[in-house]
Amino acid sequence: MPTFSSTSTTFFTVLLLFFSQNLSFAQYDTHYLKSGNQALIQKNYSQAETDYSTSLKHNSRNMEAYLQRGIARWHLGKYKEAISDLDRTILFNYKLAEANLWKGKSYYSMNLYKEAITYFDKALKLNTENNSQINTEIYEFKGYAYQKINNSDKTVENFRLALGEGSTKSAEINYKLATINYNNKNYEESLKNLQKARQQGHPNRAEIAKKIVVLDKLIATQKKKNEAKGVKFNFQNLNNLTATVSSSFFDLEVCLESELMVNQVKIFVNNKELDPIRGLTVTPSTDCAITIKRKIPLKNGNNEIRLEATTAQGKFYSDKANVTFTAPVQSENVFASTEMPRVWAVVVGVASYTAMTTLRYSDDDAYQMYAFLKSPEGGALSDNQITLLVDENATKSKIVHSLEQKFSAASENDLVIFYYAGHGMEGSFIPYDYDGTENSKLLHRDVQDIFTSSKAKNKLFIADACHSGSSSENLRGNVKATMDKYYQALAKTSGGTALMMSSKAEETSLENKTIRQGVFSYYLIRGLKGEADFNADNIVSVRELFDYVQTQTRQYTNYRQNPELYGLFDPNMPIGAVRK
Repeated sequence: MPTFSSTSTTFFTVLLLFFSQNLSFAQYDTHYLKSGNQALIQKNYSQAETDYSTSLKHNSRNMEAYLQRGIARWHLGKYKEAISDLDRTILFNYKLAEANLWKGKSYYSMNLYKEAITYFDKALKLNTENNSQINTEIYEFKGYAYQKINNSDKTVENFRLALGEGSTKSAEINYKLATINYNNKNYEESLKNLQKARQQGHPNRAEIAKKIVVLDKLIATQKKKNEAKGVKFNFQNLNNLTATVSSSFFDLEVCLESELMVNQVKIFVNNKELDPIRGLTVTPSTDCAITIKRKIPLKNGNNEIRLEATTAQGKFYSDKANVTFTAPVQSENVFASTEMPRVWAVVVGVASYTAMTTLRYSDDDAYQMYAFLKSPEGGALSDNQITLLVDENATKSKIVHSLEQKFSAASENDLVIFYYAGHGMEGSFIPYDYDGTENSKLLHRDVQDIFTSSKAKNKLFIADACHSGSSSENLRGNVKATMDKYYQALAKTSGGTALMMSSKAEETSLENKTIRQGVFSYYLIRGLKGEADFNADNIVSVRELFDYVQTQTRQYTNYRQNPELYGLFDPNMPIGAVRK
């Protein structure tokens, strides 16, 4: 027992000494950290560095001391040592935004501007609390860094962001912006910057006053020159701004002559704007600054084509031409049969897949096509004439069965339609139950065999898929008149098979979140509803529809997607009617 008691006393004595020693270290650590912070505030950077180093001797894991010593060393010009301290801070995930900011400033001070920008960007992302002071410093130094590497656009962008955060260096920043805008010959903006810099107390007030006088004269001279400048539209293939054509499309070619910077050109056909010209930048030129080429859809009769240009100075210029389209007269043939033709259709749309990426809008595209075919303009198909298969219902077996069932019911004068929206591969379409094997694909040749076996003289296959190019008695009034005209036109055709594909074999068919559809299908439905009726006969033919869809899809996608039309068919084969 005495032995046990003696041992216990010794143990507790050592334990007490251990804790008292650690408490002493903690006191030293806190004392020197506070002392260093006070020295840093007083800009006594050498003393601050010494105090932080002493604090770290007593507690080598004090991340605050590492961060603050890094800042003190930056002020002392010890940039490499500062980076070492800041790396330790970042390693332990301590005040990451602030640490990356100071690391960027260290690289900036070492003239390593690209590396500095990298860490400023990191600091911006890590500033999750959106600390305005940190944001301001980031934007200020990023602006300085981009200025050093002669990237004026990024310099202006970051300086403006710094001003938006309420930078205390607004006078200096506005002065620098004035210089950049002056060099870019943007004299009015330069003048505004100088006036702000003077108001904000920039020390070079005398120099600013001289520069303002110079800018006033330059602006006055520039305005006089601009008043005499303009934009001219030289129509290349029109005689005296008029033309008469027999095609439903006109190849517009306009040479734009401009002595001013042009940043927007719009084309209007019969007061309706075409899809905008994207990526346009026209620099001043007394010659042909840029040639604009567009395939223009025409209605039967006179068509007004108007071009409008807006310059960087906000000036507006316009010119117009007239093109007359005379549609060929169609002979009134006797019906090939006294029996009115019918339309049979299978519409498929697959967006959700188990073995493929999900598509956004192909199911919606199918619903849109189905709704059109059920409408009077699309033939008012009854339920037994049309089958809709979407997502889980669009299996390979169901698609094949529906095609065989509907197409075999068609008689000689009828029209059969297969519309497919979904994934495609070389030589095949991808049904809902595709599992990655060859046997689970819907091959183009399988679909073609079903088309060939049908008795219908009119056959139309429309595919909106990647690589697709590798393949009514109770109706009244104008609704009944619309349908009658559609079916009469269908009866007059000589027949054939038309395959309309959304893209070339090697291309991807694109979807767009703005229009919330596949681009091809979006213009397909718009064309069917009347926009493709170029000869104004209230019937949309295969040729008219394809010409419209191809032109619009190409222009919208900047020629990344190019629809194609194959087969031997009557180009006047009707697909829809336009209700008056």
